Amino acid sequence: MKKILILLTALFTISCQTEADLSLFNTNKEIAEKWIRTYESPSNYDLFESMVDKDIVFQSPQYGVGEVGYDEIIAQAKYYMNGFENVTFTARAWLPGVDETTLKADGSVRVYGTWKGNSIDSGKSFSLDSYHYFSIKDGKIAQSGDYFDATGMVLATNADPIEEVTEE
Repeated sequence: MKKILILLTALFTISCQTEADLSLFNTNKEIAEKWIRTYESPSNYDLFESMVDKDIVFQSPQYGVGEVGYDEIIAQAKYYMNGFENVTFTARAWLPGVDETTLKADGSVRVYGTWKGNSIDSGKSFSLDSYHYFSIKDGKIAQSGDYFDATGMVLATNADPIEEVTEE
């Protein structure tokens, strides 16, 4: 009887923990999704900025950049929001993140999806698959990372170089 009681207590504890993890994931997913949606309209820049923790650690998708802080992610957001239009993000999968040591759900959020839009300067369109992760602290994005071919996207949407005409 004692073993059954211990087993039931353990199952109840695991069940409550799972529900708490799922609730935290759902809350943080809403924040992450709202933040991603700010890229779809330049008028959402103020909302984007208000959702970023001042001490953010951000893994940039740009070649050779690595992890950056607040000023760099703000500059990157301005670049994308002012340089591209008709931007959409279609999520394929929103997933809970895990603690790297314990491998237990930690409330962080991951998403796989596809960005589409076009360059304002050249009119050229882009479509690229991406992966993003988010850790939320006090309702703000405290850690994030973007994985996609940012350099390829910029090169593909640049205006064609103007050929010089030489007179002979």
